[in-house]
Amino acid sequence: MDILIGIVLIFAILFFMGFGIGDIMYLVFGVLGLGVLFVGGFFAVCLVFLGFSKRKSGVFLEIDEEGNFPSAVYDIEGERVRNIFPCEMIMKKKLYVPEKKITLLHCKLRKCAIDANALATIIVGSLIFIPASVIVIVKASELIQHLFA
Repeated sequence: MDILIGIVLIFAILFFMGFGIGDIMYLVFGVLGLGVLFVGGFFAVCLVFLGFSKRKSGVFLEIDEEGNFPSAVYDIEGERVRNIFPCEMIMKKKLYVPEKKITLLHCKLRKCAIDANALATIIVGSLIFIPASVIVIVKASELIQHLFA
């Protein structure tokens, strides 16, 4: 609710400063476009991590609550390795079975594991956000050409 009030106040201030509705909408779409670009860039980096990963066998050890987010920890060839993404909270007991041997991707570049959930997230996210980023860049270039023509 506080965020919504803050957004309304920002729009009101911009409106009273003399910006028109069209200018404010350009700003909104610009911010949304930057968000899409950042997410697309994130998934592009994740694809690079996939390129440097090797298929390995691993065993789930625990959910590590430390760090920026809770993450699954796997034992890969005697090394404790955190998953690249946060652990799934909804089906935690079914997805993370202790002492169960599973196939993972081990990324030496970032020293992280990529389990099946992370792999699915990277693939789906890349299929959605990388083309969306290209569309944002194309539309932004068209808009800039239109504004300065």
